[in-house]
Amino acid sequence: MRMKRTRTYVVLGLVLSLSLSLFVSSGQAVKKDIISFISITGGDRLIYLMNTQGEMLREPFVIGPVRLYGLTWAPDGRSFAYYLSQNGNSDIYVMDIRTKAHRQLTFDGARDWSPAWSPNGKWIAFVSERAGNWDIYRMDANGKNVKQLTDMGNCIQPAWSPDSQAIAFTSSSFLFVMDTEGKRLKRLVATDAFADCTWSPDGKQILYSANVGGWKEELFSIDVNGGHQRQLTLLDRPVSISEPIWSPNGKWIVYRLREILKVEPVLGPGNFGLPIIHVIDTAGDGTPELLESTRRLDAYSLGWAPEGFLSVSPSSEKQATLWGRLKQSEDVFK
Repeated sequence: MRMKRTRTYVVLGLVLSLSLSLFVSSGQAVKKDIISFISITGGDRLIYLMNTQGEMLREPFVIGPVRLYGLTWAPDGRSFAYYLSQNGNSDIYVMDIRTKAHRQLTFDGARDWSPAWSPNGKWIAFVSERAGNWDIYRMDANGKNVKQLTDMGNCIQPAWSPDSQAIAFTSSSFLFVMDTEGKRLKRLVATDAFADCTWSPDGKQILYSANVGGWKEELFSIDVNGGHQRQLTLLDRPVSISEPIWSPNGKWIVYRLREILKVEPVLGPGNFGLPIIHVIDTAGDGTPELLESTRRLDAYSLGWAPEGFLSVSPSSEKQATLWGRLKQSEDVFK
């Protein structure tokens, strides 16, 4: 009888373990929609964590007095890249989360900025004027094997596709995509002016902010084949929208909105209010929700906090389980 009862407990334990494993693998138990952003407090840069309801989570992570910009997470969450401006130049660095050690990746005499870490962890794309114009470059995550990808000038905001096979960017009021070698360049759409862009998690759409005239910006999406352009926001006042990001599960879109207080005589830093983070539920009617907790924070460098930063120690196998396997993007160059 005792042996039979023991076997029953073992079977129940295995069933429970399997159920939990499947639950975890589905992403329901471990992947939270946690927004990360930087703000300045007392001279220090801090990484804040917030859910999509605007609730702050845990104490902020103190980076220190380093005046960094353009934070982009390594996929494993153990480090991030950024750019640092000093002495009239800017270069790209990486900070290790555990040790807080900073390592410089670029050393060119020209300015390098706007780093973007590829989802596969292999590359960092960035903007540089080392050839005389603002163009997109790619380097290995350790700073080696730098390769120029564009040669048209005025290129900004590189954004990787989820499968790391393509890069979107803007140049001279056009939105482009290209492959990782800078080939198969494709122009998607033209508008008055572009700011930031990012990909949907399924790789089928690109999200971007654009000026629509009258000192007003709106948020749009467009299919990677150039079709089905859709305006996602409809604002009735002069605003600046920047840093739109699409959540890994596709449910949320988050962005920074700054009121334009005045436009005369010229539009400069003193004309803007503090940025406030807004969130859109993509399953809803598109009405953005203002996250009140960010009203008094000069929030920038929005991102979705990787599991590694949320105290999960992912191996290469666990990383695929936690995030879901990377979906292959459509062939955007057809």
